[in-house]
Amino acid sequence: MLTGDVEHRFWLTFDTVEDFEQAMKRDGPDTGIFHKTLRAFAVGDRLSILVSIKGAEGMVSLEGRVLWRRIRSGGPKMPAGVFIALVDRDRARLDSIVRYLKSTKPNKQNRLHPRYPVLIPAKYLTSKGEFPSETRNLSRGGAFLRCKGPLLTVGAKFPVVLFLEGEAGKGVSLDAKVAWIDYFEDTQGMGVMFDPGQSQLKKLHRMLDKFEKSLRKQKAAGE
Repeated sequence: MLTGDVEHRFWLTFDTVEDFEQAMKRDGPDTGIFHKTLRAFAVGDRLSILVSIKGAEGMVSLEGRVLWRRIRSGGPKMPAGVFIALVDRDRARLDSIVRYLKSTKPNKQNRLHPRYPVLIPAKYLTSKGEFPSETRNLSRGGAFLRCKGPLLTVGAKFPVVLFLEGEAGKGVSLDAKVAWIDYFEDTQGMGVMFDPGQSQLKKLHRMLDKFEKSLRKQKAAGE
């Protein structure tokens, strides 16, 4: 995940969705997950977690803060590590995350391009003006935009500006089309497809190449 305020990120892979549910401790505002690690996280650090299930194509991203840490191992049942409490948004959508993970089957891929949980600032332009947004996921062919402004209709074409890293705040303007809409208040937004013929996509592809390389390294390291 790429964000401006997340300090660290790592990958967690579970054998089954049930293993993920068991690892997730639900305790009101302290709902979160314990991560066995010797890395020097401090209480209050903000973390990004990429969660995947072995053999499944789908993955989700979670954000949280270190609530407490255990510096030294106290035996097999008390390993060193940190407890990460989820941010309010992800705690509220935890049930929908579990349902999504249960729907991802081995080797199932309904999209031409895999989507990754990349959060970057964005804006979209309509006849009523321009409105701030952010991506909740991103691929070479499209994105899901969390929208604070008006939602367009399916099939509508409009410009989207993505503020990719290294673009000095200028942003990359892409022509997009609305593929589907999420009207639920906590996740309101639009799934969009990018016009495949535009040269500006090369900048997006370069960023995703770096992101995929980083994911492979993290997964290989078991972080």
